[in-house]
Amino acid sequence: MFRALAILLILLCSAPCALADTSLTMGDEPGFLLAAPSNVNQNLQLQGDMSWVGEADFSNGLGRVSVTSASISADYYIFHLSYTLDDFQWTGKSELGRRFDSGSAVTPWESLQNVTAQARMFNNRLGDNWRYWFNGEVDASYEKTLPGALGVGFDGGVAYDFWDGWMLGITARTVALSALSRDLFGDVEFGLAVAVSQKTLRRTLQSVGLIKDGKSGSENIGLNFALTTQDKTYRLASDNPLYSNGYLGVVHSKVGVYLDYLPNKALTFSIGPEYHYNRKYKLYNKTGSYKSSHDLDNALGGYARILWRF
Repeated sequence: MFRALAILLILLCSAPCALADTSLTMGDEPGFLLAAPSNVNQNLQLQGDMSWVGEADFSNGLGRVSVTSASISADYYIFHLSYTLDDFQWTGKSELGRRFDSGSAVTPWESLQNVTAQARMFNNRLGDNWRYWFNGEVDASYEKTLPGALGVGFDGGVAYDFWDGWMLGITARTVALSALSRDLFGDVEFGLAVAVSQKTLRRTLQSVGLIKDGKSGSENIGLNFALTTQDKTYRLASDNPLYSNGYLGVVHSKVGVYLDYLPNKALTFSIGPEYHYNRKYKLYNKTGSYKSSHDLDNALGGYARILWRF
């Protein structure tokens, strides 16, 4: 947890000072969940993220875990580079030893890391209402040592303005690992999101009679609603107490509601609650053969980010 907090402090200290200009609107940025990770940007763009998943029991007891995550990413021209650190806080290590059949108290893993490099292939509009994007990527996910679980894949999505400024988007991501066994393919992620500015939301509520006043609202505030599901694979360390040089599959889904605030052209802030469900850890040996699966209870969480443009 302390490493994740340290990364966040570095990100906060690096942010530029806010400007007085408020001409940037949500029309220029249709919501971070519906924007391509790699945009054509002649200037450097940095983003820092922090998230937390509350403590949850394994489905039949025998241990608890919470997760704190921090990440930093950079965009320049068509390129996107990101680093993510997930820090795990375990409770009941003796019970965990019985759960994972280690024979003694155990910390299954302390942290998981990921490095992703992407290149934008497409990021275009189709008419007035559609936009789509497609990125190629190289991904490395590991417990302690690079390259870990190394894979190649793509990230893409499509967004549609379905009703007067309401944006609906579908995203997908897949990464294929080096051939190991029929049990272990790689990473898969799907997402569904809706993004809307405060001005558009207020206008919609006025049109259906839920708001009576004449205030127009602000284009500098926006809302995102998102549903995502993910199955991601990491390479465990050589000294991992469960499987030396084995593999870990982290499966989870989440629902989130996020508030965006754009005080000026340089900065965007986002924050919101999340609900995590359909969670499990899948373990594989070093050849990629499946060994066991461990379900987790649902948990509440939260997310925050800072995006700044130079």
